[in-house]
Amino acid sequence: MFIRFILPLLIITSAILHPQNIPALKINEFMASNASTISDPDFGEFGDWIEIYNAGAYPVELNGLFVTDNRTLPFKFQIDTAVTVQPGNRVLIWADDHNTGLHANFKLSGSGEFIGIYDSSGNVIDTFTFGAQQTDISMGRFPEGEGEFYFFNPASPGTANLQSSIFSHSAAPVPNRAAGFYPAGFLLAMTTSTEGGVVHFTTDGREPDVNSPVFPDSLLIDSTVVIKAITLKPGFLPSEVITRTYLISENHVLPVISISTNPDLLFSDTAGIYVAGTNGIPGNCVDEPRNWNQDWEIPVTFQFFETDKTEAFTVRSGMKIYGGCTRKYAMKSLAIYMRSGYGYSKLNYRIFPRNPVNEFNNLIFRSSGQDWWRTMFRDAMIQQLLRGKMVISTQDYRPAILYLNGEYWGIHNIREKYNEHYLSTYYPIDEDNIDLIEISKAGSANNGDTIAYSEMISFLTNNDMTLPANYDYIKTIVDIDNYIDYICAEIYSANADWPGSNMKLWRERKPGAKWRWLIYDTDFGFGGNSNSLPTSNTLALATATNGPAWPNPPWSTLMLRKLLTNEEFRNEFIQRFAVHINTTFEKNRVLNLIDSIKTVIAPEIPRHKARWPQSISYGSSWDTLVYVMKDFAVKRAGYARSHFYSKFGISGSYSLKLKTAAPAAGRIIAHGKEMEWETSPVFFKGIPVKLRALPNPGYRFVKWEGASGSQSEKLELILSANDSLTAVFEPDNYTASEVIINEINYKSSPVFDAGDWVEIMNTTKSPIPLAGWSIKDGGNTPYMFDSGAVLPALGYLVIAEDTARFRTYYPGVSNFCGPTGFGLSSSGEAITVKDSSGAIVNTLQYSSSGQWNPGANGTGYTLSLINPGVDNSRAENWGVSGLLGTPGRLNDVYTRAGEEAALPAEYSLAQNYPNPFNPVTNIVFTLSQSGFTELTVYDLLGSVVAVLKSEIMDQGVHNVQFDASGLNSGVYFYMLRSGNYSAVKKMLLIK
Repeated sequence: MFIRFILPLLIITSAILHPQNIPALKINEFMASNASTISDPDFGEFGDWIEIYNAGAYPVELNGLFVTDNRTLPFKFQIDTAVTVQPGNRVLIWADDHNTGLHANFKLSGSGEFIGIYDSSGNVIDTFTFGAQQTDISMGRFPEGEGEFYFFNPASPGTANLQSSIFSHSAAPVPNRAAGFYPAGFLLAMTTSTEGGVVHFTTDGREPDVNSPVFPDSLLIDSTVVIKAITLKPGFLPSEVITRTYLISENHVLPVISISTNPDLLFSDTAGIYVAGTNGIPGNCVDEPRNWNQDWEIPVTFQFFETDKTEAFTVRSGMKIYGGCTRKYAMKSLAIYMRSGYGYSKLNYRIFPRNPVNEFNNLIFRSSGQDWWRTMFRDAMIQQLLRGKMVISTQDYRPAILYLNGEYWGIHNIREKYNEHYLSTYYPIDEDNIDLIEISKAGSANNGDTIAYSEMISFLTNNDMTLPANYDYIKTIVDIDNYIDYICAEIYSANADWPGSNMKLWRERKPGAKWRWLIYDTDFGFGGNSNSLPTSNTLALATATNGPAWPNPPWSTLMLRKLLTNEEFRNEFIQRFAVHINTTFEKNRVLNLIDSIKTVIAPEIPRHKARWPQSISYGSSWDTLVYVMKDFAVKRAGYARSHFYSKFGISGSYSLKLKTAAPAAGRIIAHGKEMEWETSPVFFKGIPVKLRALPNPGYRFVKWEGASGSQSEKLELILSANDSLTAVFEPDNYTASEVIINEINYKSSPVFDAGDWVEIMNTTKSPIPLAGWSIKDGGNTPYMFDSGAVLPALGYLVIAEDTARFRTYYPGVSNFCGPTGFGLSSSGEAITVKDSSGAIVNTLQYSSSGQWNPGANGTGYTLSLINPGVDNSRAENWGVSGLLGTPGRLNDVYTRAGEEAALPAEYSLAQNYPNPFNPVTNIVFTLSQSGFTELTVYDLLGSVVAVLKSEIMDQGVHNVQFDASGLNSGVYFYMLRSGNYSAVKKMLLIK
């Protein structure tokens, strides 16, 4: 059934009934899997929808109300369109993730979830929790607005729910054995609670129907198989199809993926996506037409079993063949697509155990690309090597075993997929408003367009980049740290399938946004090709002026060549490469990572090789092919340095021993990368080395000890010999002002726009009259406090840009004043509090970038002071609040200095906050006894990246701040040891 219309019952007008009166609105009908029932009038898509019905006697204005699919996030989507619903009438809210007008910022799950309507104060208007749904069948109330929920076929979006449309479902079959692993065969039975219902089944991956065999009293399961079953009864809707994968006498150390589908959609000549077939198109390194080149998506059932043999989930999804030239290989990469039409708009599962992300729109089951012939993990290893060490996005990795319609299909690498969903997961951006470019000579846009990219290339082409002004402009549109790290990774890895291919970059489509590069498909790196040897001069490849069409035509090297003419860029690039040789690509670190991955997949290699004899065939053995990578790791540094010597006329390198006098007091950053507390990196001669001494909270930098002594935190020097430097820190005895700036909301979320506001705090135990006091931003006009204004002892006061909006969104907060007459800059500015004499009481300069956490920029979170006992002008003393902030009360990232508290009776380690974070987070722990305590941060490889505490500490509650400015995005672990107690937790740094 297809319906396309604009609901005639909506009246666009001003508010008639204020939502604070708790209107009689009801969730009247919804559809969580809309494939063909109704398309929306704005985007023409078949999205999920929720019908809201006015069951009251008065018209209701929806503007300002909230709709959500998460009980813990009642303010998830705010209706910001003036829509009035008359008594007895309806309106559709589209749950399609578009986040505009009547289109919510979420989708419904066909497997079941929560729907809620709330007013602006968070009061419940109506809620409903539903179970599994079927495609194009709605669920709604009868009688309307008051009755129970039933299934409707046909659905009735925007019209009355009819009794004649109510259908009952047949109950799904119930097997006597759960899906999973069994050491031997067994007899399988199926029952249904639907009287008169008949169970039909298949074993070849097809969806069962009335023509499928009837399930017998029992069925012998003596080999691995996928069973699909359905209950059918005349006059009833079919039950859901259940899918059970039974793995008999299978023993795997890796997780298992089971994909099942109609085999014709895989292997038939006319419709099969996995075969050459007779219905294809040419491309991807094949001149003849091939089915596998078609952009066909087929419906599949996707089951996943963890390494402990338990079933993690079963979902329906779409699947395509994935990749370029590797499509012609016998084993192909696959891409999974979650869509509401399949019943599951997202996969809600933490499929990568070390990564907290638990929501996916897409996944890749990668064949290891061109490394399929060699090790099965080259690109995965290279990307894992960069995680936490470079300012660059990577695709997480988990090896698994794939079964296709019950047949063993070999090792497949589960990987994240670069697209708008990936970017919005790791960056606070609007996924519908990005440019995602895949580089070719012309450049093609996966999302958005190439206009801004073409403008950047045109500027580089037509302007002299030796001029600082031109480079300064490029720095406003390019994330230089990201670009340099990206180039360093490709060059060091000796990726021979680059830069003329396998290059992607992206930007958010808004003023001030910067281009960032994505690394992927590095299968020709680390010895994966005859042009990817330890001796390969990839620096020359990346800067050639007359390279061939593949791999390095002139257009592909233009940007790096032009930027290298600029002295500032060139110097940073050269010494950043040196830093990465010493850290990211340190020989033992690389060897340990290769060995760790090899150990995990080694038990599965023999069977994979037996299934696919061509795989792992470019060497005498798998061990030999893995050794190629290890040999590369051992030899590459020396050759790579020599290429830099030759290219830039550098005569050699010097060693610079770096250490901190007290590791717990601070750290040393070299060219943006945090160094170990005592290390001796090698830098290029004649090129400035940039260092920064970064004190930990509660300490301040004193000086550098060594031949280039200085009292400046930032130090730049040119080495003329081997040298050594020690960063010296001391405790910072800061005394807080009586009144301090405690919380800043400089840009509200568009769905909770309370206006800008600032909170001040009284740090004393006496009230402070504010008559004659003022607060101002970077402008010239201050806000003057009323003559009767008083800041209570140890209390808080919010100064709001718009008091009416603030009151609407924070009805429970009474200690506020305003309006200020000024807003706050989303890029940062100064805020100053003065007393009645005009003397400055407190001032700071916040920012939304640099050392300041950008997580409060339009996200619904605020900048919150962590510790008033530490200077509040220091960026590292500010974190990001919980959702919506804490106006008028204690910060949720806050530790009150000097406050007496009961001593803890036991040890504990809390989850860091905020989490995810960028770049500063807080780690709170309690010690039941005084004693020597260590708090250490590790990366995914188990390497120590920071020692936050290593000293005797008192009994009590402690808050330690961790500044990850010198680290890259990724998962980190922090471990607390004290006495006989130890605990470990994970945290996520997202930059």
